[in-house]
Amino acid sequence: MLFRAKHDDRSARKALDARRALERLAPRGSRARASLSVGATTARDAVTYASRTRWRWRRARTPGGAEPDYEPWLDQHRLTAQELKSQRDRIREAAIDIAVDCLVLPGDHTGLARTVTSLKGQTLRNWSARILGPPVPASLLDSRITHAGGDETQALAELVAVGRDRDFVLVLEAGDVLEPDLLFHIAARGWDDPCADLVHWDDDLIDAVGNVGDPRFRPDLSPEMLLSANYLGRAFAVRRHRIAAAGGFPAMSRDARFWELLLRLGLEERHVARVPRVLQHVRRRPEPEPAESTALVGAHLMRAGRDGTVAYERGAVRVSWRLEAPPAASVVVPTRSRETLLTRCLEGLARTDYPSLEVVVVDGGDQDEAAASWYRQWPAALRVRAVPWEGPFNYSAANNRGARASGGAVLVFLNDDTELTDPQWLHELVGWVTQPEIGLAGLQLLGGDGLIQHGGVVVGMNGFAGHLFAGMVPGTDSLLGSTSWYRNCLSVTAACVAIERSLFERIGGFDERFVLCGSDVVLGLDARFHGRRTVCSPYGGVRHLEGETRGRDVPPEDFFTSYWRYQRWLRGGDPYFSPNLSLQSTEPRLREPDEPEPMAVVGGALNRSFSVFRQASDEQETGFLVQACRADSGLAERVRSANHGGPLQVRSVNWFLPDIDTPFYGGINTALRIADLLAREHGVENQFVLLAAANERYVRSALRAAFPALGDSLIAFSNGRVGPNLDTMPPADVSIGTQWHTAYMAASFPHTERRFYLIQDFEPLFYPAGSNYALAEETYRLGLYGICNTDHMLGLYRDRYGGQGMSFMPAVDGSVFHAGSRGAGRDGGPVTIFTYARPGHWRNCWELASLALRTIKARLGERVRIVTAGSWARPDDLGRGIEHLGLLDYRETGELYRACDLGLVLTVSEHPSYLPLELLACGTPVVAFDNPAGDWILHHEQNCLRCPRTVDGLIESIERMATDASLRERLARQGVADIAAHHGDWDAALAGIYGYLCDPATGRVRGEAAGSPPR
Repeated sequence: MLFRAKHDDRSARKALDARRALERLAPRGSRARASLSVGATTARDAVTYASRTRWRWRRARTPGGAEPDYEPWLDQHRLTAQELKSQRDRIREAAIDIAVDCLVLPGDHTGLARTVTSLKGQTLRNWSARILGPPVPASLLDSRITHAGGDETQALAELVAVGRDRDFVLVLEAGDVLEPDLLFHIAARGWDDPCADLVHWDDDLIDAVGNVGDPRFRPDLSPEMLLSANYLGRAFAVRRHRIAAAGGFPAMSRDARFWELLLRLGLEERHVARVPRVLQHVRRRPEPEPAESTALVGAHLMRAGRDGTVAYERGAVRVSWRLEAPPAASVVVPTRSRETLLTRCLEGLARTDYPSLEVVVVDGGDQDEAAASWYRQWPAALRVRAVPWEGPFNYSAANNRGARASGGAVLVFLNDDTELTDPQWLHELVGWVTQPEIGLAGLQLLGGDGLIQHGGVVVGMNGFAGHLFAGMVPGTDSLLGSTSWYRNCLSVTAACVAIERSLFERIGGFDERFVLCGSDVVLGLDARFHGRRTVCSPYGGVRHLEGETRGRDVPPEDFFTSYWRYQRWLRGGDPYFSPNLSLQSTEPRLREPDEPEPMAVVGGALNRSFSVFRQASDEQETGFLVQACRADSGLAERVRSANHGGPLQVRSVNWFLPDIDTPFYGGINTALRIADLLAREHGVENQFVLLAAANERYVRSALRAAFPALGDSLIAFSNGRVGPNLDTMPPADVSIGTQWHTAYMAASFPHTERRFYLIQDFEPLFYPAGSNYALAEETYRLGLYGICNTDHMLGLYRDRYGGQGMSFMPAVDGSVFHAGSRGAGRDGGPVTIFTYARPGHWRNCWELASLALRTIKARLGERVRIVTAGSWARPDDLGRGIEHLGLLDYRETGELYRACDLGLVLTVSEHPSYLPLELLACGTPVVAFDNPAGDWILHHEQNCLRCPRTVDGLIESIERMATDASLRERLARQGVADIAAHHGDWDAALAGIYGYLCDPATGRVRGEAAGSPPR
């Protein structure tokens, strides 16, 4: 800590020296001053950021402190009596109509009594249990617990045959002890998501006297891991109809039958729900014999028509894929150190046993005769070809260049600091990457010390992403299972990764916005978006001497870029890790209660708070706005006088923006989209003035994430108040306010020729009547030229406030929102209803929506599935019939809408948001409030149903659409046609804005022919 304090003090002195130099070099208000301000901010940020991130990275790599004791940790994670009571109340309120039917396999009476006691203590009352084996004491039996005769196979068959198809089946062994909320979680997950056919959870081992230990924490569905071992054990429940469809419980030994059943079920991710809590204490976990394990996996491969051999190695099943015609492979190796590191790597490639292999080296070293001679020394059979790299090194771009220069059907990216000790390493990679549904294949890599260096990537580890199992001995067990298992993960390191060329090109290759680190993680995330999984194999014999190529310093830009690409998983968690485990340790260990969430760690590194916004309109917020938004009685007249100038050739625009939470959605996205169009079509220089704390790297990364061409724009920061601070902002031909409080800045800014106001909603309605309402409404009287989002907003601005302006009609991003793959892979399941969940904003009417949807769920039960997406910040709603998906990646929103049957649009403001356009574009009809502001897009009984703004009105329309498939189809068809006809092209929608900026009187650029004036 002392070192950090001294370092921060030196940083402060450097910042002061930079500011003094700035005062000498450029006067306040000049363009040079603005540019230098950005440069000084960048330099200062670079100094402080580098120390902050290096410290966090070191901490994650070398965790200190003892791991928490398990039993106290478990006690902290158990529900309180009040929480259990709330669960019982919720079951009654939601009318959860799912049962759990249990079979208890034989054991001693003491263990059986403990199992029965834990069953009787469940918060869910809708369950039954049959006890198999010798007669049991009558005291253990009651109306729900009966004794079953016969053998185990017969009892399992009866368990599947008798009962409702949609109920869940759970098999226990005498001696198992259940947490009191286990059965509730099974039923609640099945109730909320009718597609969930299997629910699984974490467990631990319990001994004869009740001591617990050896917990096992499980990832989401991992099909490749299931080939190594039964990683779920018996900690799962399955719907009865799904077991019946798989042929019932297999007639195998008890320990093998559960693994065989899981393989036979053939479940997809959308059919599996995970409860990441220790909910069961098992007497033992099933451990099939090695011969039985290889036999059942081999039989599974034969049933699936997959050609592979199986063996038992290091306590797990290994699958070796047979490649009758191995595809040509291209190994791409970026290097700047060919004579040292690359020699060892190429020697390993020369020993590689693979029939069709080429090696493309992207060489950033000297390009001379000595280099050419060095490459000629390698055997011709190795087919080594060097591709020169000039200029600053970019790892992503170098790999992309090597890929373009190669010709193999499979691309293998390999660091030059790798050592290939097993000639079969490439067979292992190619065998996996050519399997169905696999996108990326990587290997468990060892470091120079023989310990694991990489066992798959975990997003959120150390705040951003880290390597699982780093520092562990190969073949050891862990809280997350054995290191000898195949692992599904979100991605793997590009130090050694394979991908089919066709997928690589469809993705677009490595994201070149990453200079050094992070693009390999994103490659896996992109593959997942395209429906492919990533697998990390523990076999292959590759060593990675990490850091010998690039050192250990990571460019700060890579962290900011990582945030925008990782944020969905940083917020929602890595599905292949466990929230019970520490993200500050590469070796799985229990998470401590005070460990910060990934977003808090990332926020600290990026100097940014990512707390969830909740609309307040409290005294503190209002006090700031009253001080910030100042306008004397003559401001409007001064604005109008300046705006009445003649035609102007606009070459620069100042955009006054609020702080940027996300550049992908809503009004900020539209402002940036207009700026991007102005730059592309008219060569306009965009400058962004943010009313926020200075964080130039964050803002630049936000611009680049959504509109890469804007990433090099000038960025400045204002303190958010009208006054001297505005004089230091960069001058521009025109200035545009983009939100009501930025309108005051645009109106008061002195160094501009003309002033505009991008009006995208009637923002006074965002507040109750009062100071904020008054300040927001006053912006419409400031004399700014309006650029209005919809004709409706223009009419309001012009007719109610006497404003002058033009309008544009919004469109959709057709690359994301389209009906092209609608219905693909759907199996005729429940009707899926979508609504946007952002209760922090009052205008989204969540209170109306949630009550209406809960009523619909109670009426229609498993005929409907209700999902939400958005920055959800409410307590857990499990069991209330609503499934919260959290904040999604921008592209995933289109995928979600195409998977839904109807959507709710519940805005009550003067602009209905982009949600109805995006839903309609995806072929999803909507139920909307009867809001006249939406007349331009929402047509009752044509592409939507409009209803009164009441709970009952919502319920009636939702139920009608949910139960009438022909109505949904008719409305959806018209909705797609309406978007295609009128709202399918953003460039066309925004085409008139530049002319209006140049000449609001005619809407023409100088020299254009006369035409109609702007609307």
